[in-house]
Amino acid sequence: MAVELLERLRALGVVLSIDGDGRLAYDAPADVLGDDLLAEMRAHRDELLGLVELIEERAAIREYDGGLSRADAERLAWVDVLGG
Repeated sequence: MAVELLERLRALGVVLSIDGDGRLAYDAPADVLGDDLLAEMRAHRDELLGLVELIEERAAIREYDGGLSRADAERLAWVDVLGG
């Protein structure tokens, strides 16, 4: 369920990240996140956090060890973790 939610959020232009305190943060276009979607994000917060951590870790490895640009590293990290 969290994978599908993460893909849906990405399609809506919502960018999830991890803040300095290790909490899930988001940046979203205006009027994209309604109450229902926010509630769904809260319900799956821990799973989303785990996926975002994994994607960021894989992207960092590809960027620093693989010498890829950040954009390419993130694109490939999404494929690694979510399969596309």
